[in-house]
Amino acid sequence: MFGIGMGEFILILIVGLIVFGPSKLPEVGRALGKGLREFRKAQAALTATLEESASEPPKQSAPESKSVTLEKKSEPEPARTTVDDVIATAKQNPIVKEQKSD
Repeated sequence: MFGIGMGEFILILIVGLIVFGPSKLPEVGRALGKGLREFRKAQAALTATLEESASEPPKQSAPESKSVTLEKKSEPEPARTTVDDVIATAKQNPIVKEQKSD
């Protein structure tokens, strides 16, 4: 059961009894059971969906027509700015703060 031994399970029950009290403990147990049940249902549904999609053959696209296409003239790529370019520009045109004199 979840990889815990009997000693750990008893310790969890004692802590739960102290935290929630004897009147709330059955409600907490029911809510926990419902949550685990819903989780298992969702997990089973997800597993079934994944297995179903894996077993389906891939959809085939429409056959490509053998039409003649005109090749576009390749335009030169725009120049890319690198960090070194930014540093060189900053060194050439430094930003000088004006100091206020009182």
